[in-house]
Amino acid sequence: MPAPTRTQPELSRREEMAVSGEAMSSAPWTAAAVTGGVVTVGDLGLHLIGGSVGLHALSGSVSLGVLAFFVVVGAGALLSSRAGRAARWVRANPWRFALVPGIACAAIVFVLSVVLGGGLFSGVFSGLWHGAGAYALTGVAGTVGGARRRRKA
Repeated sequence: MPAPTRTQPELSRREEMAVSGEAMSSAPWTAAAVTGGVVTVGDLGLHLIGGSVGLHALSGSVSLGVLAFFVVVGAGALLSSRAGRAARWVRANPWRFALVPGIACAAIVFVLSVVLGGGLFSGVFSGLWHGAGAYALTGVAGTVGGARRRRKA
């Protein structure tokens, strides 16, 4: 009976986070910052047009901008053409990698919501749903982009 083959060695959680962090170094940080800024300003403009001005509107707009920022960072790192061990692992495990931008987004949005007066419960809820959005959108980008890349090759 032949031994099962492994294409990727198993990594511990700590190693996964280290490899994911290394892959994030190839992310398009400038494009992500511009995207996050545009989304923030656009959402804040919609709040102003609707007559909803205040810290709550600012908190929501900045949180949405943070979500857009981390989706662009995560998707950019997943879809970069850079070679190396970290890039290969990230492309092979897009949903595991998506935890990093999701957790980072959740943590930042939680702090923003609490600091801008949303309260603890509202901050937790806002952080969780923004983090889940960043996780899902990054994972989908990696899955779809990886499938397209494999089809071209």
